[in-house]
Amino acid sequence: MNPGAVLVAASAAYGRPMADISTFRGIRYRDDIALDDVVAPPYDVLSAAQAADLRARSPHNAVHVDLPVPPGAAADEEAYLRAAATFREWRDEGVLVRDDLPGIVVVDQTYTGPDGLERTRRGFIARLRLADLEERVVLPHERTHAGPKVDRLRLYRATHADVSQIFLLFPDDDGAVSAKLDAAAAGLPAAAWREAHDGDGNRHQAAALAGRAAEAIAEALRGRPVYIADGHHRYETALAYRDERRAAGDDSADTLMVYLCSLSDPGLTVFPTHRLVRGIPPLSLAALVEHLRPFFEVVGEPVTGIQACEAALEALPEQADAGRVFGLYLPREETCVTVKTREPAATERLTAGGFSPAAAGLSVTMLHELLFREALGLEHEDAERYVDYAKSVPDALAALSTRDYELGAFLNATLVDQVRAIADQGAVMPQKSTYFYPKLLTGLVYDALGD
Repeated sequence: MNPGAVLVAASAAYGRPMADISTFRGIRYRDDIALDDVVAPPYDVLSAAQAADLRARSPHNAVHVDLPVPPGAAADEEAYLRAAATFREWRDEGVLVRDDLPGIVVVDQTYTGPDGLERTRRGFIARLRLADLEERVVLPHERTHAGPKVDRLRLYRATHADVSQIFLLFPDDDGAVSAKLDAAAAGLPAAAWREAHDGDGNRHQAAALAGRAAEAIAEALRGRPVYIADGHHRYETALAYRDERRAAGDDSADTLMVYLCSLSDPGLTVFPTHRLVRGIPPLSLAALVEHLRPFFEVVGEPVTGIQACEAALEALPEQADAGRVFGLYLPREETCVTVKTREPAATERLTAGGFSPAAAGLSVTMLHELLFREALGLEHEDAERYVDYAKSVPDALAALSTRDYELGAFLNATLVDQVRAIADQGAVMPQKSTYFYPKLLTGLVYDALGD
């Protein structure tokens, strides 16, 4: 059966259109260029100092194209044009070389997570035909803000290329796609693999796979929906750029370079993203507890002192019914409390407000809706101004100790199954409800749209 027939048959089986995945001729760094010199973390996690260090590391580092405007700098249209010129120069000079044959790029990431355990996550990079979110082919799970979309759209207009990929998940309950991917990866020669490392010391290995094996993997996914793990802004921006090009009679922007990983991959993990709140009136412990009273109860006694609070907050996953529990830290008093929702009051309040049962059962929803919004008056659009984020308890407490913040909120991780359930129901979580680790490196492969 040809790929088009596979997609039509699968769409009929699911009752809606399914994802159209295809191979592509990737553009990669020349073999003699050390990847550690030229790859970079995603643009939106870099500080100004980190970006400057990467620029100085190599004139061919990915940040020269992927991050035209350094963090904190004013937007500059000329910067995007320079990025596009740089990308063209790299191709013209042979720094970047296009693969001879269409294929996929297999990516293995061996990492130590915030929990201290070592794992390996396997996925691959391919092309996805863009579909409107209303078609329910590509399923999101988080709200987005407008700011980052403007920057990425300017980069698209200048480069007409995908210089990084978004992170998608696909259902593979029977393991069929993973089996094909593992078998194909096992057949690759050692020389096909190239290695790079991120700032945490995690190992990222990538190898191009072409031919029938690559086509078979892409075809196996064409009958499935896909879920956005990381890259909601990028996907919405790609849709906007596609529509711009279509209006001009050009369909070359109809695809997006994506990284795909099985929902069942043993190396797939989600960690929590903690919240740091500023710009609100100072809170005492007594006032905080009063705010909490309608929908939350305090578990145990308050803990005082940064070291004692760090131990208590690190132990949140060990609490009974961990999905209903989170920690709150008051930096002015160096005091933390563990709280859990009062049920059924909390869930009933959220479902009455239009939340699906799956969304209402998330601690992050309860935090944002019942504490941030109802008790503190922070609406969703206020999050960008008043809420910052941290990936670990120590990092969060270090930031909170600067006294720029009035409250720290610490959550347990959202489970992968919960992400899938939210997306399947058409619901969304607050921004940065999930932290898929490790991040994907930019620079493993590029894609020139329409080529």
